Amino acid sequence: MNLGSICRNIAKCGEESRGKSNMKNQVLIVSFSFEQEPEAFDALRQAGLEPVLWAQAERGENTTEQALIDYWNGLPVAPAGILMGADVPVTEKFLSAVANKPKAISLNCAGYDHLALDALRQHGVRVCNVPRQNFSAVADLAFGLIIALMRKIPQGDRNIRAGKWVRGIERGMAVSGKTLGILGFGAVGRAVAKRGAGFEMNIITSDVIQNEQAAAELGARFVDRESLFCQSDILVVAAPATQETHHLINRETLALMKPSAVLINPSRGAVVDTEALTEALETGVIAGAGLDVYEEEPLYESALFHMENTVLTPHMGGLADREIHNVAMQSARNMVALLTEEGCKLDIV
Repeated sequence: MNLGSICRNIAKCGEESRGKSNMKNQVLIVSFSFEQEPEAFDALRQAGLEPVLWAQAERGENTTEQALIDYWNGLPVAPAGILMGADVPVTEKFLSAVANKPKAISLNCAGYDHLALDALRQHGVRVCNVPRQNFSAVADLAFGLIIALMRKIPQGDRNIRAGKWVRGIERGMAVSGKTLGILGFGAVGRAVAKRGAGFEMNIITSDVIQNEQAAAELGARFVDRESLFCQSDILVVAAPATQETHHLINRETLALMKPSAVLINPSRGAVVDTEALTEALETGVIAGAGLDVYEEEPLYESALFHMENTVLTPHMGGLADREIHNVAMQSARNMVALLTEEGCKLDIV
């Protein structure tokens, strides 16, 4: 059975379950990556929970909070929980508009900046995420962006298909032996450093928490933030989205970087001031950027689309087969824990 058939069968199960008004402990599924994992659905059912699938094919790619409100209020029975990804916001708007609120939200992802945590806390809705599951895949993509950008792989692919051979891309940038700067030295940052060691890079990093042992084991050294921007040939953002990191990459910090440097962001879009980055790329303040995350998502139009010195991907860092499966299984286990007396060890709220 192919993936399409599996998804259709799961969707059919979701539609059937929606009609069983006497079913207790239903869980609304709003996550495309979770849709692809039948074992995760089975894990919910085995725990006595009935998944109700709102499939992406039904809701579309750009689901709004109002659409979630309308769907929720149209269900015959309000589910006990929501198992969701990072593409649909849940704020006071949703919580005030639904009569029967979910008891819990289990995130099929690590990030939770699309949720209004204070509002959820006030309404007694528990929230749990899945951290530290996809950092290897994110680090892999970071290096994919580095190599694609610096060696001009996308341009090379377009050239050979157009019969141009190497015309206009005769001179790329070497990757190995460069100074790799990593902003943030958590799980993703350390995974990036591990890969950088294989490229014989000089690895520097900056973080408010300095794990000297981990840095030493990976051949990295801590520097102050200004030195990180000034010295890096390749600067990889591996920081979470917080009030402190919001627009940490801005006109002032970009101006500290070498004109030959490149910026890579596989982590959180809000860390980078998009307008400042666009200006820096247009005016040669830095040489290029490889981005997997954006301030506005999904992103359907941007000045970045028309620049040859960018490589852009659609927030797919964690979307590798192994990681999709592992995250889905953990989010299912978290949902079970949230709706039982056991509780979830990874509670955010």
